[in-house]
Order: sequence, then structure tokens, then C-alpha cells
Amino acid sequence: MKLIIKIIYYLASILSIFLFVISVQHKEKKHILLTQAFATMCYFITYLIVGAYSGCAVELIEQTKDFVFYSYENKNKKIPLILLIVFASLLVLVSIVTFNGLYSLIPLLINLAYFISSYFKNPKHIRVVMLICGFIWAYYNFKVGAYVIIIGNVLEIISAFISLIKYKEEK
Repeated sequence: MKLIIKIIYYLASILSIFLFVISVQHKEKKHILLTQAFATMCYFITYLIVGAYSGCAVELIEQTKDFVFYSYENKNKKIPLILLIVFASLLVLVSIVTFNGLYSLIPLLINLAYFISSYFKNPKHIRVVMLICGFIWAYYNFKVGAYVIIIGNVLEIISAFISLIKYKEEK
């Protein structure tokens, strides 16, 4: 990798880690979604640089979903089920198009879990999914060579665990 690309890779990786880790420390779901939308922007750049195109496509859809769901949350409106179905369908379609072996299905499965968890009003669902999926993301990132992000996966797991304790009163 050329030096400028390496610098962009490391900056995007570090920023994505930071944003995703702090996202679940927000109490309100709308703030979680907005922070995660910016984190996925950085993840997209990281996956693009390492050539993990399935991860890129999934992050782009995830980012769009986060901004759309955020707009509903910000207006205190219920997210229509059809939006969840549309975004999940796009995710499946992109995963079929970018299929490159079993490993390329990992972002699909993880993000389906994220999509479903972010549909529900209670942010506890997002925190639980983040805790579980952090382990799966670490495996994926190892397999595609996005090693710096694995550090973030560990921090995401810790952050999700802390936020579950911090906001345990949520039903």
C-alpha cells in the first residue's frame, strides 16, 4: 500500500472504532444510530482499501439505514416495518451480488441482526446484538486482513457490555 493509502486506512480504522465504541454509550437510540452512521462511513473506507467489497456494500446499506431510521427516531415516529424489509432485502441482494465464498456471508448475517435490533424502540436490543456480533466481526476482520479493526471489535464488545450494565433498567 502506498503511504497515503496506509494513512487513510489507519485514520479511518481508528475513527470507525472510536465512533462505534462510543455509540452504545448514548442513552437515546437516535444518538446511537447517528453515531453508528458515521462509524459505518469509516468502516466502508477501511474495507474498500483492503478490498473487502462485500463488507463495503453492507456498510453502505447500513449507513443509509442508520440515517433513515435516525430521521424517524428524531421525529419520534415509529419506523415503518416496510423500511426494515426494504433495507434487509437490499442487504440480501448486495450480498448475493458480492458473494465471494462463505466469509462474504458474515457481514450479511451480522447486519441483518443489526437491522432488526435497530428497528425496535428499545436501544437495549442494539447493545445486545453489538455484544454478540463483536465476536463475529473480529473473526471476519481477521479473515479479510482488516487487523486494526479487530482491536475495535474487542473494544465494541467491552463497550456494549458496559452499556448493558449502565442502562440495565431498560426493559
